[in-house]
Amino acid sequence: MQIFQLDSQETIEYWHSELLDAPRKNDFIFLSHDIANTIWFVTNYIQFLSRSGNSEITQVYGKHVNSLEDFIYQVNYSLPVGGRLKTNIHALYDLLLNFETEPLRRIIVWTDANSLFTKSRVEFENIFDVMVAAAYCNRNAISTIKENGERYKVDQRNLFFFQGIDYPNIQYLIEKKYHIPSLDEPDLEMQLEFDVVNVF
Repeated sequence: MQIFQLDSQETIEYWHSELLDAPRKNDFIFLSHDIANTIWFVTNYIQFLSRSGNSEITQVYGKHVNSLEDFIYQVNYSLPVGGRLKTNIHALYDLLLNFETEPLRRIIVWTDANSLFTKSRVEFENIFDVMVAAAYCNRNAISTIKENGERYKVDQRNLFFFQGIDYPNIQYLIEKKYHIPSLDEPDLEMQLEFDVVNVF
């Protein structure tokens, strides 16, 4: 795990080189006590990624997520699936392991993740666990084999933004083990790498 200090007044190109353009391939947890700086960063960075091309971007508005159903509803705006989704944890796996598109990079940005984290820790953890497992599987090509026999692989990352939450409150998310389904071997229980970013 690395902890970064991110100056929201730096250039977008600097942010990108420090985050998604860096050689490591981890999910990110952003912590901030200044909502204006966070909004500035998120807005400009999503615009930058959209202009860059080859990136599939999904933004989840955390203040409107009160349940798993709300989360699936928002993500399904951006990530297509072949049929009508149910609203259970298995449907979320199917949605996040989506292979109907194959962009160079898939980014899910969950702003105000602290909202559900505070309201329902269990519901939040169920969603968080599936998000990080699905992203790890797609980054490492261990979830899906395409019709031509090749492995499906997408640089899929999650960017979780927490307002008013300090590192000790979310530390257990970094230290716990996650269930990872794999094509290559029995399912794994493993600790995943995260990068923590303090936004100021």
